[in-house]
Amino acid sequence: MITEMLGAVAYLAMALAVNELFIATEHSVFRRGPKLVLGVMLIGAALQVAPLVAARFGFGFIVPALQIAESVCLLAVPLSLWPAVRRIKHGHLRILNRRLTQRAERAESDAAASRKWLQLAEQSGHVGHWQLTVPEHKLTWSDEIYRIHGLWREHYTPRLETLLASFHPVDGKRLGALLEEAEDNKGRFEVACRLRRPDGEIRHVILRGAAQVGPHGWVEALNGVMVDVTEPRRAGSRLLPHAALRETPMEDNLTGLADRKQFDLSLSYEFKRAVRSRKPLGMVLLEIDHWRAFTAHYGNMEADACLRQVAHAVQAVPRRTGDVVARYGAAEIAVLLPLADAAGAVRVAGFIAEALRALGLPNAAHESGLLSVSIGAAAFVGMDDLYNPLELTRRATSALVEAKANGGNQVRSYHVAEFLDAVTFDG
Repeated sequence: MITEMLGAVAYLAMALAVNELFIATEHSVFRRGPKLVLGVMLIGAALQVAPLVAARFGFGFIVPALQIAESVCLLAVPLSLWPAVRRIKHGHLRILNRRLTQRAERAESDAAASRKWLQLAEQSGHVGHWQLTVPEHKLTWSDEIYRIHGLWREHYTPRLETLLASFHPVDGKRLGALLEEAEDNKGRFEVACRLRRPDGEIRHVILRGAAQVGPHGWVEALNGVMVDVTEPRRAGSRLLPHAALRETPMEDNLTGLADRKQFDLSLSYEFKRAVRSRKPLGMVLLEIDHWRAFTAHYGNMEADACLRQVAHAVQAVPRRTGDVVARYGAAEIAVLLPLADAAGAVRVAGFIAEALRALGLPNAAHESGLLSVSIGAAAFVGMDDLYNPLELTRRATSALVEAKANGGNQVRSYHVAEFLDAVTFDG
């Protein structure tokens, strides 16, 4: 019984092999199809088990006939395969292999030509493509992105950390936040950035990207393009008045922070993003107490040095990616806090106040003898509350005015109905 079953399995295996050979050789070996050979194989498999079935159900008298048919089928197998064997012997298979090889070579040549055309198109349009795998965060660039960065593929391996560091600090933080948001929400983004090349040249680029979702619903990669718009920007700037030739957005020359114009642009952008994502948006606004008296007592140079120290201390406070620190006024610094609610904004304000108090900067114009700051914190707290981005600055300013009116050196948080009690820091 085992012998007959193994024989049937052998016939079925040969039938499967014949079918695969027919598919692989593209009709070259079996010109009229493998139906005859497959039929012989299947009949042979059936004749292997037919005597067992006949004996089982009391038809033993037909077993000898079935055995004779099985022997005939065994002779028919090589006869049905003989035409295919002759074609293989005469070199048809070698011709087929050569044909498939030529087809593969043509496909590779076409792919190489397509890549060449893509490179020429990217060079002409100053557009490069990139991919960031998830969760490994492995970054891949096209040749044009290397050119935009002023780098060579042979000498540099792109990494996410160094990529973000190559942009202006404000733009790098914003790009990092957008990448994280696109990965979490399976979305897409577009952002304009200022890129600083190793040779010191500033390039203006636009990055667009979208999440690539796999069959299981997970984000497998972020794919996108980088467009170098430096030359069109420069060509357009030559048509503008002299006052408009300065780059925008800009940074403050004294403190190195983003300037007021950059802050306003960031506020507008983050407001729109908060509306889309239904997330809160916070802001902290601080002002150095008795700044005019400080400047009159120490002079402008000492006042500028003090303001730089304060700016660096605020910028060093641990924050999330995407926060924006900007010089808001003569002695005012604003911190924009995406995803921060009112409690989060007050917490950041407290960290800033502690960091500045730890500096221990002198201020002879203040009764405590030390430099102090007043801080106002505010946040949009609900979707019904998000109707105007300027409302956030108004609330932060109101909280700051309240802190100054109560003697300064404290943090105040704005609430729609009322202010919280002040949080005072001893001098």
